[in-house]
Amino acid sequence: MSNNKIVMLMSGGVDSSVAAYLLKEQNFQVIGIHFKTVSDIVFSLIPETKKVCCSPSDTLDALKIADKLELEDFQIVDIKEEFKEKIIDYFIKTYKNGKTPNPCMLCNRYFKFGKALEIAKEYNAEYIASGHYILKEYSEKYSRFVLKKGIDKYKDQSYFLSYIKAENIPKLYFPLGNMHKTEIRDIAANLELSVADKPDSQELCFIPDNDYRRYLKENKVEPNEGIVYDLEGNEVGTHSGYTNYTIGQRTGINYYKNFPVKMHVYKIISEKNALVVAPTEKLYSNELIATNVNFIIDFDKIEGLCRIRKKSEEKEAIIEKISENSLKVSFKEPIFAVTPGQFATVYDNDGVILASGIIV
Repeated sequence: MSNNKIVMLMSGGVDSSVAAYLLKEQNFQVIGIHFKTVSDIVFSLIPETKKVCCSPSDTLDALKIADKLELEDFQIVDIKEEFKEKIIDYFIKTYKNGKTPNPCMLCNRYFKFGKALEIAKEYNAEYIASGHYILKEYSEKYSRFVLKKGIDKYKDQSYFLSYIKAENIPKLYFPLGNMHKTEIRDIAANLELSVADKPDSQELCFIPDNDYRRYLKENKVEPNEGIVYDLEGNEVGTHSGYTNYTIGQRTGINYYKNFPVKMHVYKIISEKNALVVAPTEKLYSNELIATNVNFIIDFDKIEGLCRIRKKSEEKEAIIEKISENSLKVSFKEPIFAVTPGQFATVYDNDGVILASGIIV
């Protein structure tokens, strides 16, 4: 590194706090930044049901840690307007179109590892760091810096960071990529950090109660009750509004009669406020197409692994680039509930992220 200044993304959680400490131990001049994505009053009106990021308590915790660790500087960055435009509006529009969004992917791309780089330049710091569990290393195979799964398979966050712009990767630093969560908790406890036992954030920062249906309703996305069809086009029941469902879902449908097999949401037809349901075996797909692809590694055709949602396992597949911004994934074994709007992330067999795009 050309200088020892580094901007650290401080969420107020245990991971970023310990990461900041480790950077100090490596003789970096650590400049902490903390993003405010929504107004604090949101958290007063809508209490958290589970821990979310960017809350008022997170801001206070980040301030306390910055002071305890004696960081070089600490800045609270208001991104509310930009966040609404790029993340919240996207979230609402995607649901309105009958698809299932993943706003964290775009937040990482545009803010945590986008806008943060602009702030780093203001400090003459060429690099930014975070407490994510992911590896960045130079690959001789690909002749460039790459992102790779963290060694803690239970905390690996490579999926969520797979949409970061490829040109930004050389400027990133991840102190926790080679560590396990238990180690981080132990370090925080030994340092007597106030966040040592703080729960991890689980929900969206702009929906503290995790009630996305309420949130959509408040934003004028409230479809009426609609018809449910089977694959033959027969009316088989009703639903409460298409935005309340995602591909693979079984609950919340009022069927006219009982089916002898389990039925799942197979397709969402937003323009007709309709759902199509099908038996479990029909929800398995052999392939998918993804567009708006972020190619970190350029390739024509490759064997690798693909993950189609945050909690799914990677599946073996053949991945083919079919245009400058789209790819086709052909799975070696059928995969359940490929969901439009979600992100498909593809890896090579060594865990290196190759690309990520939006499933159509």
